[in-house]
Amino acid sequence: MKIIKSSGMSEDFNIHKLVNSLVRSGAPDDVAAEIAQEVADSVTPSEHTKHIYRMAKKLLRQHNKANSMRYSIKRAIYNLGPTGYPFEKYFGRILSAYGYSVEVNRMISGYCVTHEVDVLASKDNLRCVIECKHHASGEKPADIKIALYVNARFNDIRKALELSSEKNSHVTEGWLVTNTRCSSDAIKYAACEGLKIVSWRYPEKESLEAMIEEKRLYPVTILPSATKNITQALFVSDIILAKEIAMMDEQALLRRCRLDRIHALAIIKEAKELCTQLLKPDESNKS
Repeated sequence: MKIIKSSGMSEDFNIHKLVNSLVRSGAPDDVAAEIAQEVADSVTPSEHTKHIYRMAKKLLRQHNKANSMRYSIKRAIYNLGPTGYPFEKYFGRILSAYGYSVEVNRMISGYCVTHEVDVLASKDNLRCVIECKHHASGEKPADIKIALYVNARFNDIRKALELSSEKNSHVTEGWLVTNTRCSSDAIKYAACEGLKIVSWRYPEKESLEAMIEEKRLYPVTILPSATKNITQALFVSDIILAKEIAMMDEQALLRRCRLDRIHALAIIKEAKELCTQLLKPDESNKS
C-alpha cells in the first residue's frame, strides 16, 4: 500500500519502520508492535505520513507520556526555526554536554574575507569550525553545494590562522551540522575532503539523533505546552534544553523568564516527566 511522504513522494507503507521508530522513542517491543499494528489496520491508500505519525503518537501517549514526547523529537527540532539561530545555540548546548568549550556566532577573519562562524568548539587538541544548517522540514537534504560552501569557509579560516602569529589560533576540523539528511554526493565529498558531517542519522554512532538520545538532550520545543510564544520567552532567557527546565522549580523558572504561573507549572511537569530518569534526587528542585 502506497502512502504519501511530506515531500509529496509516495512510498510503500512499512510497518517495521513504524515499529522501529516507536522503539527508538522508548516504547517496549510489544507495545511498539501493538501500536504499529493498530495504526496499520487504520491506514488507507495514499494516507499522508503526517496523519500516520499523529495516530501513532496518540496511541503511544496512552501508554507513556514521556515516550510520546520523545517520539516528537524530529518535529521538535524542526520547530526551532524559523531562523537558524536557536538551532545553533541548541547544537552548542549539545556539544557542551559532551565536554566541548563552545562559542556561538563568533566572527573570525579568514585569509580572503571575515566569516561569522555558527559554532566554534574546542576539546583537547580539537578546534572545530561548525556551520549549522537548520531546516523546517525534511523535504530537502543538505546537498553538495552546501558541503562545498562549508568546506570553502573552513579552508579560508584555516589558511588565515595558519599564517597568524597568535598562539593556539589554529583550527583542526570543519563540520557541517544539519537536522535533516545529507545527499550521497555531499557525504562522498565530505569524506574525500575531511569535512565532518553530523546529520539526522549520519554517521550512525555520532549522528545528531544519537548525540541527543545518548544524553537525553531534548530541546524545549519537545514539550507539548511550549507554544511558540513560550518557546520564544525561553530562548530569550537562554533556556534551550528541556533538562534545564526539569532542574528548576516554579520560582526559579519565573525568575528567569516572563511566563504566567499556569504555563510555568505545565512545562515544568512535562519536563520532569521527560527527564526524571536523568536527574539525581537532589537535582529535581535545583534552581
